[in-house]
Amino acid sequence: MNANLQALIKLQEVDLRMAALRAEIAYLPKEVAQIEAKLAGSKAKVEAAQAAIKADETARRKHESDIKDQQERISKYRDQSLKVKTNQEYKALLSEIGQAEAEIAKLEDKVLEIMVTADTRKEALKQAEATLKADTAENEREKEHARQQTAADQKQLAELSDQRQRLRSGVDEEALNHYDRVLKLRGSVMAAVYEDESCSACRVRLRPQVFQDVTSNQQFVTCFYCNRILYYVPPSPKKQEIKDGKPPAAAASQEEEAERADDAATQ
Repeated sequence: MNANLQALIKLQEVDLRMAALRAEIAYLPKEVAQIEAKLAGSKAKVEAAQAAIKADETARRKHESDIKDQQERISKYRDQSLKVKTNQEYKALLSEIGQAEAEIAKLEDKVLEIMVTADTRKEALKQAEATLKADTAENEREKEHARQQTAADQKQLAELSDQRQRLRSGVDEEALNHYDRVLKLRGSVMAAVYEDESCSACRVRLRPQVFQDVTSNQQFVTCFYCNRILYYVPPSPKKQEIKDGKPPAAAASQEEEAERADDAATQ
């Protein structure tokens, strides 16, 4: 194969690998950001559960304080009832006492409701804290993986960059300029041609003479449609035997084995 073709095929392999590494290096921080967003969500759930418990405790204390106030009112009204001189005043105090007792009943129901939901609140907080702990550990693992992977990718990228420079130094300037132009435009330059006589990149069928030129792998031939550099990949020996009408090696071996079996049977 032409030396330029060989070098350019290897150069494309290096360029594609370097592009993949750069994409991975760029993606890793985004992956970490997704994990951190998940962690932030877990923290928010813990904070929400804690806030709900705190709000319940504040409400319970308020209700208990209000109950105490109502109890003090009842005590005051009862003291006053001992000093009243008319039935009308006495009935008025009893009405006040009744209202205070009804208010106490309502407040006690609210306190009981808070106490009933307390276990649910605590369980929600416990689960949220467990999730936060797991997400925190995962976040640290992902960050460490990202750091290690980035370092490994950057090291490999540096090695490939050196290899790339060596390969480019061995290619003719004209061929290299064409390679760079097409790489920038298409993202890939080298396109294999197989027995279907088509450019494997754009799938356009080559003219017979162009295909013959490509099969020599000694000429710098480009696809007239996508402008990629073409090189020929011959069929495998097995496929070539089938194309030439010869049985594959395995089938031939089976035929020979059958013939030997027939000879043994005749003897």
